[in-house]
Amino acid sequence: MTRKTPLTHWIGAGIFGLLVLAGGASAVMALQARAADEPRAQERAALTVAVSRIEIQARYQVRESYVGQIEPARLTTPSFERSGKVTDLLVDEGDEVDAGQVLARMDTRALEIERMRLEAERASLVADTDLAQRTVERREQLVDDGWASRQAFDEAQFSLTALAARRDSITAAIARIDLDLEKSVLLAPFSGTVSARQIDEGTVVASGTPVLSLQETTRPQARIGIPSDRADLVSRGDRFPLLYRGRAIIGEVAAITRDLQFGTRSIPILLDLDADFPLTMGQVIRLDLTRNIEVRGAWVPLAALREAERGLWSIQIAQPTDTGYKVAREAVEVLHVADQNAYVRGTFQDGALLIPEGGHRLSVGQDVSPAGDV
Repeated sequence: MTRKTPLTHWIGAGIFGLLVLAGGASAVMALQARAADEPRAQERAALTVAVSRIEIQARYQVRESYVGQIEPARLTTPSFERSGKVTDLLVDEGDEVDAGQVLARMDTRALEIERMRLEAERASLVADTDLAQRTVERREQLVDDGWASRQAFDEAQFSLTALAARRDSITAAIARIDLDLEKSVLLAPFSGTVSARQIDEGTVVASGTPVLSLQETTRPQARIGIPSDRADLVSRGDRFPLLYRGRAIIGEVAAITRDLQFGTRSIPILLDLDADFPLTMGQVIRLDLTRNIEVRGAWVPLAALREAERGLWSIQIAQPTDTGYKVAREAVEVLHVADQNAYVRGTFQDGALLIPEGGHRLSVGQDVSPAGDV
């Protein structure tokens, strides 16, 4: 076997090193050429992005919701004005009644007997009065003829006057009995629904004892408390949409109280409800109020907001240049959020091209191409 000399070994190693250096130089030159071509490639292929024009407004609206409950316009507990025994209760819970309908009756037998007695006494007094009248007429004639004294005539006249007064007193007592008989029948003061019965037949009640509860369901109202500084937004006769169990109904402001409720620090308003379906008393109902906030700004999607420094936010816009469009950043302050949009003010101009989404894929100064007509 032939053994290599040291000179031959070094010559081979040198040739191999030259080849390695040549290959590395070629790779470096290729990378440099490729890097030099990349900016030109990016300039030639700007990223297409969706844009929308920013419209600056003078104000924005805030919708605020307040809840209340439905209640009858009138609620009463009818009762008898006199004491006695209830013999008839003609309605039950849930019954619809009309104004003037008989609800209950009392035992009136004692009153009817007393009325009969007074009628008989008055009839007797009427007969006595007729006799006294004739006596006065005869005495007057006798006085004129000189057969009787004036004293006898005056006595007859005074007797007639006393009988007439007693007769009138009995007539007044009968009228009082008739009034008690009338008050022994309990009538519905207005049309509505019987919500509860407090007593049953056979109960002896005192004057003013509630017999039942009556709600005026034909004219339901909503009682809703609103903050005192919102009361100026509401006037009598205003109509507002309300939400009742997922259904929209219209309410007209019937009254605005100015008494601040201690517990809720709110002012109650009453609204007459216009609904073509029955409403449940005590059910929750919601009122949405809208007020204008006088601040210049614009609405942008929440997806367009990017977190910035010191509690601010930013948006990205497609800013026009001599050769096209580049991504620029504008600082904004969020004033109000509604649904998936935010009302902001900031350094942007009216009509600027907002990039509403995809901002995480873009960087400031990057070439972009707005999609659509701009």
